[in-house]
Amino acid sequence: MIKFLFLILLFFSKVSYAESTVKAGGSLIWDSEDKTYTANGNVEFQNDSFIAYADEMVAKYTEQKNKELFTIVELFGSVKIDFKDEIFRGNYAIYTRKDNIIRLTGDVSVESPTRLLKGYELIADIDNNKRILNSANDDSLVEVLLDNDADN
Repeated sequence: MIKFLFLILLFFSKVSYAESTVKAGGSLIWDSEDKTYTANGNVEFQNDSFIAYADEMVAKYTEQKNKELFTIVELFGSVKIDFKDEIFRGNYAIYTRKDNIIRLTGDVSVESPTRLLKGYELIADIDNNKRILNSANDDSLVEVLLDNDADN
């Protein structure tokens, strides 16, 4: 029965629950022993707060009330996260449900209708609507570009 379910998951390459959805263009592997999903190829992860895209994903889950609840989601390669009117980009991201924080690293940018921010690391606190942008080291910079015509 488990093998049959695994084949169905590979065929459809989509996992959906009330609060989250995972899609993959390549493969989707479910590991019930380690309680993880591993997705490859044009991955899309969506929850109630944001939609994330990447080349690969590893998502850990717990079982609560006979449902799987994603607790930690790691995204690898060409990461793009759509959050409200902002777009976060980076090379790697990790989302933790417990504190509802997204952490991106590697050539990070935050785009919104009126600004573009660039740096090495972004910590996005979703619950408190707070963003922290860090540089890679003392020799690098964090950049902010503002649209002067935003009010027009």
